[in-house]
Amino acid sequence: MSAGAFAVEQNVTKIITCSLLGEGGKEVSFFIDNITKEINYGFKRDGKTELKLVFNEGNKLRRTKDSKMGVTYYGFKRGKYIYFIDVIEGSEKNEYTMSFDIKKNGKIIQSSDCLPNSYRSDSVVSDYIVDIPYVNEEGFNFS
Repeated sequence: MSAGAFAVEQNVTKIITCSLLGEGGKEVSFFIDNITKEINYGFKRDGKTELKLVFNEGNKLRRTKDSKMGVTYYGFKRGKYIYFIDVIEGSEKNEYTMSFDIKKNGKIIQSSDCLPNSYRSDSVVSDYIVDIPYVNEEGFNFS
């Protein structure tokens, strides 16, 4: 790893990293740039970024929580697609599972469990996340 790459890594705080099963090592990640405070989203396959978005004052990441089921959803809408990660709290402290889903026109077209080496921060605080009311799993669209 080059010194420049290492410096870049030090200027970010990971929020969520979801490693996905399958060929090519797919990974979904959200991290906060410690300098700009913006949230960055990336989808990588084979180490190459296929989709990257920045969340800031004009484009905030959405979050909603189903308190009864202990699930927190982080997501966004892009065109006809909705991308979201759900974090399901376990019965023990720091126990959780996650999945990454994509909806198109309101229907789930991909749902993948994150691998056990995936990560989510205990407390995600950012001015660039807007909390939206939870209605039901069919009701949120992150628009």
